[in-house]
Amino acid sequence: SVIFIAAFFFSTISSGKLSFPKSKILIPVAIFPILALVSSYFSGVPIKSIVGEVFEFGTSGSFFILSLLFFFASFSVKEASSGVKAVYAFTFSSALVALHLLLRVFSPFLPAFLASKIPNFVLGGPMDTAVFLGSFIVLAISVMNYSWIGKKTKYLMYAALIVSLIYIGAAGFTLVTVLIGIFALVHFVYALSWSVDPLTNNSRKFSSSVPSLLVLVASVVFILSGASLSSYLSQALKINVIEIRPNISSTLDIMARAMKTNAPLGIGPNMYKEFWDMNRPIEVNNTDFWNTEFGFGSGFIPTVATTNGVFGLITILFMLGFLLKIGYGAIFSSSEEKYRTLLSSTFFVSLFLWIVSFAYTGSFSIIATTFIFSGLFVGICVASGYLSVSEINIFKNPKSNFISVFVTVVLLIFSIAGGYFVIERSVAASLFNSGSVESALRISQTDRYWRAFSEMSLANISNIISGSSGEITDTQKAQLQGAISNAVAGVQQAIAWNPKNFDNYFALGRVYEILASNGLEGAAENAVSAYNQAATRSPNNPAVPLALARIDAIGGKFDAARENINKALTLKNNYTDAYFTLAQVEAATNNINGAIQSVEAATILDSQNSSLFFQLGLLKYNNGDFKGAALAFERSIALVPDYANARYFLGLSYERTNRRNDAIVQFEEIQKTNPDNQEVGLILENLKAGKSPFVNAKPPVDSNPEKRIEPPIEDN
Repeated sequence: SVIFIAAFFFSTISSGKLSFPKSKILIPVAIFPILALVSSYFSGVPIKSIVGEVFEFGTSGSFFILSLLFFFASFSVKEASSGVKAVYAFTFSSALVALHLLLRVFSPFLPAFLASKIPNFVLGGPMDTAVFLGSFIVLAISVMNYSWIGKKTKYLMYAALIVSLIYIGAAGFTLVTVLIGIFALVHFVYALSWSVDPLTNNSRKFSSSVPSLLVLVASVVFILSGASLSSYLSQALKINVIEIRPNISSTLDIMARAMKTNAPLGIGPNMYKEFWDMNRPIEVNNTDFWNTEFGFGSGFIPTVATTNGVFGLITILFMLGFLLKIGYGAIFSSSEEKYRTLLSSTFFVSLFLWIVSFAYTGSFSIIATTFIFSGLFVGICVASGYLSVSEINIFKNPKSNFISVFVTVVLLIFSIAGGYFVIERSVAASLFNSGSVESALRISQTDRYWRAFSEMSLANISNIISGSSGEITDTQKAQLQGAISNAVAGVQQAIAWNPKNFDNYFALGRVYEILASNGLEGAAENAVSAYNQAATRSPNNPAVPLALARIDAIGGKFDAARENINKALTLKNNYTDAYFTLAQVEAATNNINGAIQSVEAATILDSQNSSLFFQLGLLKYNNGDFKGAALAFERSIALVPDYANARYFLGLSYERTNRRNDAIVQFEEIQKTNPDNQEVGLILENLKAGKSPFVNAKPPVDSNPEKRIEPPIEDN
């Protein structure tokens, strides 16, 4: 985008002329990023709101790029051939996406080195792919039956159309399925409306639009068949269509809260995650996605209303209103076949994508496609003569010449500087993703980078302590002090970068908690302070009272620890970590037998609660009753088969009761869902070799997982 911006300004200087459509739609498109910038200023964290890590989708910088894409698309169309090139380019792009999907299906028959390099998706995820292919279907049914499309292109379109339909059926995205059916019907009626020449009343050659009928029939079949056909197709295409995002009711609730906070300007672009943490519904805690970060609502437009306020929402609605007004007149304005199909296809695609944006938040590529097609449509309106054009000659007289050239050159310089900025931050992101955290920080600093730096320092602390043979040398003391200083300073830098982020304060509490567990004086008090700060930024997060319970346990305040654990379980009644910590508290206070009796009574009253059986199993495991523990863990897994921590301790219980083969089966099941867990791999390797599970284990892994701060497997 930056390259296009620079090229545009350079072209303007060279020609001395600036041409643009005479249409009111340009006003809200231009105002949209300006309002976003103003909203960013009042967000409380302007750097995150404007820039983020690298102008990621949701920042006001990304909205500026979207508006520029609209303008460049509308300015680029000078004649029908420009629109035709855009149609061909979109067709070939869609064909490549379809080809990629076919390669995934037939990957077992490809060489291993090639199959391993095929990504799951090239457009962000399964739903983004469905939206993109749905927009291609809308384009294809609008242009396929017309004479100016070559035969080879038609064959390519038919192939891509069929693959796209099958994929959409597999994805089970009801909104897209319904919309492609509606647009197929609309296009069929639209094509029929041109079957009679309005000037002569003579019948024209009417194209029956076979693609429209094919899409309409397929859409109806997918809707009527429900989940059965979708499930079969998703298995055949190897598509996992699970995407995690807030539902519509939660999105609207968050939007209403944002309006109460700052109705005109919203909470600020790219600040949805922080506002979600502050106002997260308690009901979310008992779902599998309770700890998922949500940076967007269920739809792009509701998210804009939340982050950019009423003013941002109004600009979007005005933009759509002008688009609809222009579109309704334009698609009936030209009797020339080529312009008519270009106008209808680009208008229908842009309208399809805008409708989707009300209920779905796509990736930047999807929203960018929305703005580009809207701009292309406006540009084709100008080329066809439906909209007139205005032209500014910046070299009209010496005085205006100087001012115009000066402004243009300044903008050109800013675009080049912006390009350098984007490249620099992209390099930093690449280094960070490759594990070079310190190198990334030298180029660009964000709270995510600083938290990672702090985690590295914590790992160094653990390595230094575990590497000492009881007595810490002076060299190790110096290393330890440096690592502690870096761990604390790293999170403090993260807080300075974004003081509204719950994760930053929770990370600071985590640092002090680990230091407190190693006996550092004053660390427990600092941990409590940091966790309390985190609680103000996410009041309904059960991780906070549980963290406070761990601090209480470190200080021997077991009654207070139980109280905080109960608070965590009130917020999330199936919280594995809380039951795990509670079992440790009971073991530390020699109250295991009494706790076992209480939990057994609870399981009788609530026999379908897998978490209670997990807690019972942990208590019996801590008490040395491995057979009883195995029975409790078996019951927990029977209720929730993918309960990884229950399987983990069931496997260890089997091993303790000489059922090694059964233990191996349990850890193999865990490895299927946690393939990157090195501890599980080590245990499996040892069990298969006839060794004790924790032979050759290195910190932080030890032979007493029941006594660790957190469960060994990270459950949702």
